[in-house]
Amino acid sequence: MSTSTYETYALRYAFRDDNTASSTFYRYELYGEAEKPYPMDYFFWVARNSDRTVLVDCGYTPQRAEQRGRTLTATPAELLGRIGLSPAEVDHVVLSHMHWDHIGNVGLFPNATFSIARREFEFWRGPFAHRPCLGLALGDEELTAVENLEREGRLFQVEDDHHELYPGIRLITSPGHTPGQLVTDVSTPDGSVVLASDALHYADEMTLDRPFHVFTELEGMYRTYQLLRSLAARPDTTVVAGHDPAVTAGYKEVAENCLDLSAPVGAR
Repeated sequence: MSTSTYETYALRYAFRDDNTASSTFYRYELYGEAEKPYPMDYFFWVARNSDRTVLVDCGYTPQRAEQRGRTLTATPAELLGRIGLSPAEVDHVVLSHMHWDHIGNVGLFPNATFSIARREFEFWRGPFAHRPCLGLALGDEELTAVENLEREGRLFQVEDDHHELYPGIRLITSPGHTPGQLVTDVSTPDGSVVLASDALHYADEMTLDRPFHVFTELEGMYRTYQLLRSLAARPDTTVVAGHDPAVTAGYKEVAENCLDLSAPVGAR
């Protein structure tokens, strides 16, 4: 494998089976459709080659699972072990955004550096972050942990809308869900895998142009869906949604809850 291409995996660490369409999509009543279940899976992602191992996000802790009423299927450390990795072997972690279910385990990775969009980090330390409609998505403990990374000199703040993190890994700032949501575009031997994280919770958001119910900028979310559609239209490109159970069903499981994103189920 080239040092600019990567194996990519989605690791499913939790799920929520009580979610519905009306609790998923903003103003769902506008679509004139009946209520229906919308189960939610929780992932973080791995891109690795012989030179480096990069995570996109790192999930939440068992303590947060209990507090928030979520079902945790495995810790990130356990899942990494299933694909032959330990937290100490992680070189870098992309923090796609600062919601609690994506940054809850930054302390697990003693040898890693981290990336986040500057506008994201500044927003969550600013005057509006603790307003009830926004602050529910981030706990003080998680914020402090990321601030500690900055003090330790381990946090890189992405300035540009398009940033090459490493050869073959590009970060695209895609506001809407949060002010500095990052999308990670990874080169693989078979093409590109776009790890949308919460820029796209479900594929239906992109295909139906239907916004998720949590956002800081509605127009920005529509623009991001348009961006993701343009990325998906590239040859040999797959856009992977951040919470969609279709990902769990759609890719080969190489170990329990560890999905190889180069191996769609049913592909020839």
